[in-house]
Order: sequence, then structure tokens, then C-alpha cells
Amino acid sequence: MGLLTAACTGDAASTSTSATVSSTTTASVPATSTTVVETTTTSQGEAGFPVVALPTDAACSLDDVPGSGEATVVVDGRLYGLGASGADPRCLADGIDTVDIEWGPQGDRVRVGARVLTGTGEVPLPGATEYIWTTPTGSRILAVAPDRLWKVDLGDLTESDITFLSENEAAAYHPAGEHILVIGTNAEGQYGLWLATNQGGDPLLIAFDELAEMSVPEWSWLNEPMFIAKHINGPWHIHLVELSAEGSLEGPVVLETDESIDMLLPARHDPIMLAFRSGGVTGVTCVEGSHAGVKGVDLPEPVASLTSTPLGWLSAERLLVMTYPNGCEAPGDLWSFSAGFCPGSVYGVTPIISGIDSAAAREAAPLPPPPPDFTGIIDPAPA
Repeated sequence: MGLLTAACTGDAASTSTSATVSSTTTASVPATSTTVVETTTTSQGEAGFPVVALPTDAACSLDDVPGSGEATVVVDGRLYGLGASGADPRCLADGIDTVDIEWGPQGDRVRVGARVLTGTGEVPLPGATEYIWTTPTGSRILAVAPDRLWKVDLGDLTESDITFLSENEAAAYHPAGEHILVIGTNAEGQYGLWLATNQGGDPLLIAFDELAEMSVPEWSWLNEPMFIAKHINGPWHIHLVELSAEGSLEGPVVLETDESIDMLLPARHDPIMLAFRSGGVTGVTCVEGSHAGVKGVDLPEPVASLTSTPLGWLSAERLLVMTYPNGCEAPGDLWSFSAGFCPGSVYGVTPIISGIDSAAAREAAPLPPPPPDFTGIIDPAPA
């Protein structure tokens, strides 16, 4: 019951009142106002989207994140927050020239491509192949390059090198902030999934497969490492390394199998909810024919038949999903999916906003799980 309560914390009814941009809307309203118009049917499909006028001429500034989170969207180079109910649009930032948007773990700052926007200004980031928020505060960015792993302090821009492998492919920060996962190869040529401290110390190999391509490391909120493995002449698997009661890592076990899986999004408010994407390409926002999925639950129509990608979880089991009615041509539409597990929630998808360039979930992360205490034997196993 405790897990259900944690998963359902938040405004479960927030998906029932939503906002969208009408292609004929030209009115400008103050950032603090709320304008709700009757539901209409968009030209993209049969689903109706409620129409809300975005404050296109209002000043932009990052404000406090609503207590139960919000969907944020990019339209015409501006980042808007829609409010906890979906009907309180405000401009949070302008000059947005990328669809690569990711909020920090506290929802108070946002990474926009290779820069971070805060309430007090903008922080440029060094060139890297991947950027990872440090947790739980998001005060630093973990930058990943093939030959280097380093952290950038967003306050004074100091850098600390934590490289411990000869080649890095991808990384993930544990929610409590004391450990990281890195997929890569060490100086002896051993390839696999490595566990280390957040300073790159005490590296341990916890999963390997010389005949598989490993990608997308993630942490569940049960202290379980996850990753994707593409097996030679075989399917793609989502693997999970289990933590036993004795403090040992065991596995990995297969959670999901598909022809192509390239994205993992574990829910922060629910330790067992996991979203993924099939048919896409890692690092690419949209691949025509790709689709969002949730472990153990089918997404309903009309989302199931459209090219789609999962964007992030909000509390009360709300998964934001972006669909592309015209292949991968912008603009796209934003939906909220509920598995119907929380009290008062209903299985299905709710339209939030139509005609957007990109979107991201914004919410302060809950209290993280304690750091993993691996007191037992860590015996690396093939994936």
C-alpha cells in the first residue's frame, strides 16, 4: 500500500482539464491569467483538444514548479508551463532553438541543448555527447564524451574529471547521488555495465555481453540498475539487475523484449512503472513508426496507432506522450496516459495540447531512495 500511495501522490485529476494552442489564436494575455475555451476538434485527427491561448507576448521567467508538477511545451521558440491543472499557461523562457529539453531533478532549472537556464541566468555547457543531471539537487551536470567523464558545477563552472574507463558510451546518476552507472570499456578491454562512486571510484563490472550492444543505463527507484541490450541476430531486451535481501546484485533478468528499444523512462514517484520507446534511434527525438510503451500496459487508441515517444512521468502515474500525426513532421500533439492504478484515475489517454514543437515533464523529484548498500557479492553476469 505504501508503494501505491507514493505512486499516486499528486494531482490525479490534473489530466482532465488541459490546454492547447489554436492555429487561429492571436490574442495575448498576461502570464498570470487563465483563458479556457471550449473543446474543439483539431485538424490532425478525431481527438478533441481544449483550446487555451498561450501568452505569446508576455514576459518570460522561470517560476516555482507547481506542487504536483506540470507539462511544459515549446511553441515557436518559447517554453511554456501549463500549470498543475493544464490551464495556467505562463512563458518560462524564450529563444529556445532546440527540441532537446530536460528539467533538473528539482524542476527549478532546465537544460536546453548545451546550456542550462536558471532563475538567474544562463549557463553554457562544454561540448559532450550526453548530459546527465546530478541528483538529487541538480547543482551539476555530468558530461559524457567517448574518452572523458566529468562534472560541471553550474554555480562557478568548475570541472571535476571522474574518468575511470578508457571508453564511455552512456551514463546514469543514482537518485540519491552517490553512485553512477556507465556503459563502456576499461583499460583491459572489458566491455559492460559498470558501477562506481559519483567520483569515479571503486568501479565494479555488474553486467557484460561481448556479443551484444548495451545502451541506456538507468536506475529504478528500488536501487536496481537497468539497461538495454541488442543481441547479435536477436531481439532487444530491457534488462534489470536485481538487488537481493543480502545486498548482492543478481541477474540480469529480462523485463521486456521488442524488435527495437532505444529509450527507458523509469517513474520517479513509482518504483515499478517503466516507460520505453520501440522502433526509434537513441538520441533522435522522432523516428517515423516508433511508438511509446509502458511495461505491462498497452497504450490505447488513438495514441497506439500514431508515431509517438514518451517524454517523462509526473506524479499520480501520469506519463506524457508526444504523438506525430504526420509521421515525424512538426507540429506534434501532447497527451497524458494513465494506467488506471491510482484511486480515482481511469485507464486511458487525455489530450493536453496540440501543435507543439516539443515538451517535457517538470516536477520536483520526491525523496530519493537511500543509496544502495552492496554488502554482498557482486558477480557480473552476461546479459
